[in-house]
Amino acid sequence: MNRKNLTKELFPLIVLAGIFVLSAFLTQQYTEAIRHLIMGYNFLGIVFYVLAIILAIVIAPFTSIPLIPLSVSLWGIFWTIIISTFGWTLGSMIAFWIARKYGSGIVGKFVSLKKIKESYKHIPQKNLFGYLIFLRIVTPVDIISYALGLFTDIGWKIYFLTTLIGVIPATVTLAYIGSIPVHYQIIAFIIGMIVIIPVIIFHHPSRS
Repeated sequence: MNRKNLTKELFPLIVLAGIFVLSAFLTQQYTEAIRHLIMGYNFLGIVFYVLAIILAIVIAPFTSIPLIPLSVSLWGIFWTIIISTFGWTLGSMIAFWIARKYGSGIVGKFVSLKKIKESYKHIPQKNLFGYLIFLRIVTPVDIISYALGLFTDIGWKIYFLTTLIGVIPATVTLAYIGSIPVHYQIIAFIIGMIVIIPVIIFHHPSRS
């Protein structure tokens, strides 16, 4: 992969990390005010949070990741992990169902078909279970959900299990990062970028 393509892949991640850190900073600064504002509406707040996750998955390129620090400040790390895992799993199941039932004609209205086809190139025919878990960890949930629904005959049970297992590491990591001081978050994201770069290069080798 050349430098231009690598920069193109990394730029959205850097922007997302910046928004996440800003969200964490604001929620940590105004935690009490936010809790006072939502007091008495906890259940409704959880419902809206889950709906935001689902919509972010189904209608790309939106993302609910910057909401995680807010969730941590309101409901704590444990419940953020539970609620976020539920929302991401349910949202990916809906995206998979849309792709499987309505095909590329409808999916193309939500996400880039080019990106979906690019993701499909990396889905192997063998050792699918383990590889799908890996893809869930390193690939946007919406893209891989649509790719699997459109281009594979994977069953609902396998899809559900790989999705559930695959989103947990990211959910746990982001929930804990969202709870720590902002300067530590910046260090964590820098380390994350160093780890992610080889993964990006692996998934997008240089083309002649």
